[in-house]
Amino acid sequence: MEEDIIVYSGRISSIRRNVDKQYIWFDIGKLEFYTDKDGIVKSNSSFFSARINRCYENKINIHLNDKVTIRGIPKGYVDKRGFRQNYIHVLEYNGISLNIDLEEKFGIDTDDTPLWDGKRCESILATKEEQDEMDQIIKSITGDANE
Repeated sequence: MEEDIIVYSGRISSIRRNVDKQYIWFDIGKLEFYTDKDGIVKSNSSFFSARINRCYENKINIHLNDKVTIRGIPKGYVDKRGFRQNYIHVLEYNGISLNIDLEEKFGIDTDDTPLWDGKRCESILATKEEQDEMDQIIKSITGDANE
């Protein structure tokens, strides 16, 4: 089944990094003009909410008032109060393609530990023997092996 795609351009009017652990949410707004029934030109603000996976935060710099064009999948959900919320799940940001496969591999565990392909990304300290071995390798490279 083919998914619907939406393309939207405007300026970033708000950025929310505290909605959930996996996504950064932002609004893209623009001022649209129309002529009313009396021939008077009026303006109307419109906006779309969008979300982008946090794994792209270092690849894409998102700043307030930036002019952007996004391409993505229209999505929606019903919030806690029973209201329908619509947003765009971003696939492309200012011409930069975002890889959904990468996004599906990346995640955040309940204690904020990064996940990669479902596995926790935690550092494991080297044993004393491993540290001694690394010290010897470093000394052989730097010429300090005789010390």
